[in-house]
Amino acid sequence: MTTTPQARIDQSVIDYLAQYSPGPVPGLDEDLFATGRVNSLFAMQLLTFLEKTFRITLTADDLDLRNFATVGKITAFVLRKQTTEA
Repeated sequence: MTTTPQARIDQSVIDYLAQYSPGPVPGLDEDLFATGRVNSLFAMQLLTFLEKTFRITLTADDLDLRNFATVGKITAFVLRKQTTEA
């Protein structure tokens, strides 16, 4: 079965979050900050994970919490960065 880039990114982010957050797997639209899965300190770890895993470079302009509020938004952000950096 072939998976899409979006599905692979979704799963990678979910797997990463699961390492540090007990409980059920987050939904694609679950607000990670509002639910407490991600706080400001963990957000920095998440950003480092995204840069290393998906070979993207984050800039100060990218550091908008709305880009990282949900797994779906994180995936959309990574796909945009990969497209603009390609």
